[in-house]
Amino acid sequence: MKNLRNLSLAVGIALLITAICMMSLAVCNKANSPTIYRILMLLGADIANGGYIQSFTYLAFFWGWFEVQEKLKAIARERRAFKMNIIPTHEKLVFLPEDVNNLKFKLQEFEKKDKYILSDLLKKACTKFRTTGSLSELIDIVSIQIEVSQEKAEGSQSIIRYLSWVIPSLGFIGTVIGISQSLIYANSGDMEKITSLLGVAFDTTLVALVLSVFLMWFVHKLQEETDRFHSDLKEFVIDNLINKIEIR
Repeated sequence: MKNLRNLSLAVGIALLITAICMMSLAVCNKANSPTIYRILMLLGADIANGGYIQSFTYLAFFWGWFEVQEKLKAIARERRAFKMNIIPTHEKLVFLPEDVNNLKFKLQEFEKKDKYILSDLLKKACTKFRTTGSLSELIDIVSIQIEVSQEKAEGSQSIIRYLSWVIPSLGFIGTVIGISQSLIYANSGDMEKITSLLGVAFDTTLVALVLSVFLMWFVHKLQEETDRFHSDLKEFVIDNLINKIEIR
C-alpha cells in the first residue's frame, strides 16, 4: 500500500515537472532566450522528440527517493525504543534467572500497546534463556535474530536498488533512441534536425546521471543507517540484558 502511495506521488511530480517544462517551452522564444530554451530542452520539454525519457527518469528518481525516506523514518521510529525504558538500564542492575522470566511477561504487556524490533528481540532472548539457561546460546540467538532482521531490512530495499539501477539505464536508452532517430535524417542534410535529436539524446543521459548521483547518496545513507541501527541493537541487548544476567 505504501509502495503504491509513493509511486502515485512520484507519478504526480514527474507529470507536473513535464507539464511545466512543456508550457514554458511553448511560450519561450528561442531567438530571444536561447539559454532558457536550452535548459527546457535539457529537462525534457520536447516530449515528441524524446523528452518522455526524462519524464520516466523523474518518476524513477522520486519513487526511489520517497522509498528511501520511508525507510529512514522507519529506522528513526525503531531507534526511539532505545529510550523508552523497555527494560531497566541501570548500570548496577543484575538479572537473576527468575527476573528474566518476569521481564518476558513485562515485554509481552508492552507489545500489546506497541511493537518494536528491540522489544521483539528482547522477548525472544528471554524465552531462549528461560529454556536453556545458557548465556552462550543466548548470545547465539541474539546474533541470529539480528542477522535475520538485517536481511529482512535489506530485502525490503530491493525496489530502491532496482530504481537506482533503472535511472542511468533510462538515460542510456534515451541516448540510443536519439542517435537512431538522428541517423534517419543523416541523408536528408537537415543538420538542424540532426543536431536537435543528438542534443536530446545526450540530454537524457545527463539528466539521468545527475539524478542517479543524488539518489545513490540517499541509498548509501540508508544502508549506513540500517547497519548502524542493527549494530546499536546488538550492543544494547548485550549491555543491558546479557551482561547483567547472573547465573548461580
